[in-house]
Amino acid sequence: MIKIKKPILLHYYITNRCNARCGFCTIWQQTPKVDARLKDVIDNLRHARIAGCSFVDFTGGEPLLHPHLPDFLKEAKKLGFITSVTTNAMLFKERVSELRGLIDLLHFSIDADTAQLHDKIRGCASYQHVINSIDIAIKNKLYPDLLFTYTPENIDAIEGVWELARNKKLILILDPVFDLRGADRLNLAVHQKALSFSKRKGVYLNRAHLLLRDKGGNRIRDSLCRAVSSTVVILPDNCLALPCYHHRCNTQAINGNLQKLLRSESRRESINKEGKYSFCEGCHINCYFDPTYQFCGGRFLLESIRSKLKYAFTKYLIYRRPLPRRR
Repeated sequence: MIKIKKPILLHYYITNRCNARCGFCTIWQQTPKVDARLKDVIDNLRHARIAGCSFVDFTGGEPLLHPHLPDFLKEAKKLGFITSVTTNAMLFKERVSELRGLIDLLHFSIDADTAQLHDKIRGCASYQHVINSIDIAIKNKLYPDLLFTYTPENIDAIEGVWELARNKKLILILDPVFDLRGADRLNLAVHQKALSFSKRKGVYLNRAHLLLRDKGGNRIRDSLCRAVSSTVVILPDNCLALPCYHHRCNTQAINGNLQKLLRSESRRESINKEGKYSFCEGCHINCYFDPTYQFCGGRFLLESIRSKLKYAFTKYLIYRRPLPRRR
């Protein structure tokens, strides 16, 4: 019988509502619109922590649209989680006072160095909200990483965003866009530009992502993916998603039984099949492979650790930003 390892990441989709219309995302198109219930989230956080999760990423949709996000964060910090939130910043100014001291890893999505291109990619006028929110965040001792999802359309717009990040002593994260259908839609020249830029001070790119794409993504016959082992995915309607959010072929109502579900035969089967489903061929979804690298070892682990060490060295030693703290 396969041994179930402890997951490290709780990927919590607290809402599928969004005030952006990003071309590379389909969550905003989902119906019906659902917000996670406060009691469900509190219960699930406790059970996920007992199960071994040490990081929680509150995501969506746009997480700042959820009225109870501060309550979720408070409970997560109380339980000892390292917390993460990614936002388009359109509501940040209105909600910053509620978030102060609760987010360890805050990410502002910014995809260009001009409003014209950024707003075109995001499908909404969010560029100026990001720019205005940076100083507000720093004033409130929240130091956002600038998350740049690179594509052929915006790869040449990195320079200006890097200048902004450098001037504010913030980390610029380069995240390659992924294709849910399997094959990487970015050509080698685009990745080479990103790789070259990642050598600059204050720029983070997990090079394991590029190694994965160079090898053609996940292979069913020799599976690399550990999405189920490493990550617990919970949907806004309080269901556990298996094997992952984007390719969920099995969703189970939690109803206060998250720990039981994490030990269930259904999850054991998903772990046994992780990376081996038909839709796993060529997969390279960043948010699931990032924790996967810590499970698979070899060059993938080495490249991931090297990238993360550079991030930590720059952010916490050079820029002297406060370290995430568990209570």
